[in-house]
Amino acid sequence: MSLQVDRRIVAMRELPRLPKQFIAERTSGAMMGSAVPAIVINPRFAWSFATAVSALLLLWFGVMAFLPFSARELSRLASLTPDAARVGAPALGVLQIALGIGLLPFWSRRVRGVAAWVAAVVWWTGLTLLAFPIAYVQDAPYSGFPYIGGGQSVLKHLELGALALALWAYWSGRATALRAACWGLWAGQLLVLVWIGLTKFTHYEALGVERLMRSSPLFSWLYHLFDVRSASSLIGVIELLTAALVALWPWRPRWGALGLAMAVVTYTLTVTFLFTTPGWEAGYGAPVVGSIGQFLLKDLGLMAGALLLLARPAIALAKRNKGTP
Repeated sequence: MSLQVDRRIVAMRELPRLPKQFIAERTSGAMMGSAVPAIVINPRFAWSFATAVSALLLLWFGVMAFLPFSARELSRLASLTPDAARVGAPALGVLQIALGIGLLPFWSRRVRGVAAWVAAVVWWTGLTLLAFPIAYVQDAPYSGFPYIGGGQSVLKHLELGALALALWAYWSGRATALRAACWGLWAGQLLVLVWIGLTKFTHYEALGVERLMRSSPLFSWLYHLFDVRSASSLIGVIELLTAALVALWPWRPRWGALGLAMAVVTYTLTVTFLFTTPGWEAGYGAPVVGSIGQFLLKDLGLMAGALLLLARPAIALAKRNKGTP
């Protein structure tokens, strides 16, 4: 089915050429018609935010890689010797900084696209850590898969990689790759919300959540009403409800949009823990972030992915999968 192109969107200089099937139409007889979801994000904002977040995370984490705690963390996660980690961490930092610079707007689309493609590979390579015991809790009664512990941060790499792939496809005008990236963004949302949401019903996760929420003025009141396990379980229920709505996105975009909006609120609240916990690396202070701070900041990438799925082009893709919601 052909789409009528919104010329006002195409005219924006900031937007590169997009495949026609990903450009929003606004006529009543077009594909979305009166069934456009009530929650829709402007594509220009969604792509700009995705670019800014992707560059920010790469640059920020890249600089952190030159600090001693990053080598120790790499040694722990990748089972490297201390000497190897002291070489590997800065090398990874150089790569991240180069990719972050490559995403900045003063380069050509081709250069930015290459940087985004390599960034996707880097993020997805991190997912391999999920194959090792270090990613999971090893204390009874929770031992190994699926009781994820330190690997929670790595779970977010599926979304971050899909976000980078979307940017590459966007700047390259590749419809098939952009389609695949949208599905990757959708899957990345579900992976995080479902898996981490289920862990909220465990004792170890309830203690971890308490550490974040008790110091937050937005969440501390929960512990006046509930005990530690109940407060964590409540958060888990909300995350699983959000995931259930997000799961409907390919077939029921209106409900999926509601779930994605709830996810955006969730990620926004999570990022506030960076300031209330605080999430800065001990002994350094702001803006130095270690494993906890980086875990929290990665939610900006999840937020960017959710906003992209709320943008009209992605909704058009979902609408093509099924008729009127």
